[in-house]
Amino acid sequence: MSAVDDVEARIRRLDETRAAKSIQLHHLQQELRYNSIAGVDERLDSGLSVARLEVKVESGRNLLFKAGFLSGQWTYVRVTVEVLTKQLASTTVMEHQMTTKRPVSDAPRWNDMLLFQGLPAAVGTLRVDVMQEERIGADELVGTFILPLARFQDQRKIDKWYVLEKHEKTKISELFLSCKFQRSPISALELELELLQNQTNELHLFLGRHQNLIGLSLQESTNSMMSSKPLQGKEVISDETPEQTVSTRFSAVASFPPAMRKRELVEDMEVSVEMTRVKRQCVGAEKQANSLSDRIVNWLLPASALTTPTTTAKSNAASQNGVFSSEESLDRTSNQFFPFKQRTARTASAGPRRSRRSGRPFPATPPKTPKTPTTLQAIEKWLFTDKDGNPRDLPFGRQTSSY
Repeated sequence: MSAVDDVEARIRRLDETRAAKSIQLHHLQQELRYNSIAGVDERLDSGLSVARLEVKVESGRNLLFKAGFLSGQWTYVRVTVEVLTKQLASTTVMEHQMTTKRPVSDAPRWNDMLLFQGLPAAVGTLRVDVMQEERIGADELVGTFILPLARFQDQRKIDKWYVLEKHEKTKISELFLSCKFQRSPISALELELELLQNQTNELHLFLGRHQNLIGLSLQESTNSMMSSKPLQGKEVISDETPEQTVSTRFSAVASFPPAMRKRELVEDMEVSVEMTRVKRQCVGAEKQANSLSDRIVNWLLPASALTTPTTTAKSNAASQNGVFSSEESLDRTSNQFFPFKQRTARTASAGPRRSRRSGRPFPATPPKTPKTPTTLQAIEKWLFTDKDGNPRDLPFGRQTSSY
């Protein structure tokens, strides 16, 4: 049997069940009516409620019992149902039932079914008490819990462990109950018929999709088996095939529209004469100074002083190169002007040094040897003194020494 055949058989079974439920619902509607205020079904002839509550006490665990001479050795469960009647007025109907007695243990088992029929309304509470039989006096309460009937409004069976309480304190003892509240057989059958109809619709939808897929596959197969028609038209072949050239990146760029050629150089076609680019030249009769000394001389001295030829020969090679001995440099510092300030050496003729304010003596220093003039000092002497050691005429007039 294929999956499709199985689905078809299931649809037939669902249809049969739905037909039987529909007949049963029709008979109930002729005998019962639904009371929307009380939330239960009532008989048409007598007006009595047909609601019923099934409570099955299964077993308990971790139950704690009292031990003593007067304490009994038997335990049982008492179930009390409290319902409001007369269209939710203050009148209360209470009904309680008890299970059979079992020996005291930490996990007793009862397996008793308690049935409450003819409940006048679906509003109320369910109270469950676990009791211990006493030899003298009233029985001892082991634990209790209260459940609202609204928890069972969907008319489904609920199996659950419930925690017992004693004196408003939670204990470790638990009781397992199985409850089902059949308040309206008509609404229960209507809901069941709706679920059966939904299942049937889903199966019919599955079959329809399957048939569509089969039809598409058959149509594709028939189309492929049919002979294809020849193409209508005339084939055009060009006489001359254009010569294929090697593609380069320049040809690829040239194929772009002009607006996309951002980096393409646009030449002016009107200008046909190439303009020669002339380098800028310094216009002047002065000779370009290459060395540092020539640049300083061109900056400090006038141009006339540079053009006058020096016919006298140099008496000393050292003075010609701008280098002097240390003795000559020390002797000529008094009557020469240098724009660069320098520190003069202290001579012995200046007298003894003044003592320190702190009273500490000066450290003994060895006699200093005269220092060799620096290159800058030698250039100064060469620029601003003549061959005899006399100062030259400065371009900005005679200036006194700044020190």
